[in-house]
Order: sequence, then C-alpha cells, then structure tokens
Amino acid sequence: MQFYKKSETNRLNCPIQLTNQILGDKWVLLILRELFLGNTKFDEFEKNLAISKSVLTVKLNLLVQHGLIIKTDYKEEKKRTRSEYQLSKKGSELIFMMGAILDWGNTNLVSKEETYLKIIDKTGAPVKLVFVNQNNKILSLNDLSFELS
Repeated sequence: MQFYKKSETNRLNCPIQLTNQILGDKWVLLILRELFLGNTKFDEFEKNLAISKSVLTVKLNLLVQHGLIIKTDYKEEKKRTRSEYQLSKKGSELIFMMGAILDWGNTNLVSKEETYLKIIDKTGAPVKLVFVNQNNKILSLNDLSFELS
C-alpha cells in the first residue's frame, strides 16, 4: 500500500471538506442518484427513497440553496401546484463523482448475481472512468499526486 507524505492544508478551504459539507449526508447522494435516473418529482423521491416528507423537503432545499438543483413549479389541471426538480449545470457536473462512486461500489460491494446500477454508453456498452493527462494518456494511481496551490 502506498502512503502519501503528510502535508498541512487550510482545512477551511479544502475542496473535500467543503464538498462533504453539502454531499456528506446519505439522503443527498440518493436524491442526486434519483435525479440522474430521471426522476424529478417530490413524490417520486419520497416513494423511491422511503424518506419522510420533512427530511426530503430539507434536503431538496439544501440542494437548491447550493445551486445543485433547480426547483420549478407546475400545475396539473384541477390539482394543486407541485414542484419539480432538475439538475443545474453545477449539479450535472457531479456525474463524474457519482460515476466514480458507482464504479467503486460495483467493483467492491454489489452482488453481480442481483440487478445493480451501472453506467453505459448509448450503444449499451459499459464505460469506465479514468484520469487522462493533457496528451490523453491514461494515468494510473502511481502517475498521480495531490498538490497544494
């Protein structure tokens, strides 16, 4: 196992810490999963996640507040106004993080004997996330390092 040299960072400006403050809650990642799967309505989230209305409301408001999702109201004939949610541009950029979590979970946690979530391209072929440099060379973990700037 490779160990990395310890370094001091400004913990208040650490991108991992800042991201964790928004995404570190289990409900937030599951709501994002539902949005990536195409579910956009409050009742779809509530049903698919088995989450209480009050908790769901708080988590959706958090995602709206941080600009990860956009809330729009709609009204069906003879029904009350309801809300629908979509990923913002900022939220859509989480596809790489969600894909990395999904890829790791598929490799290390899920049972392949049951149905599981995966990312495929438009032809149905599986995809894999990789790091590439500016010359489009695929990089391994040994080719990477973290740097403070």
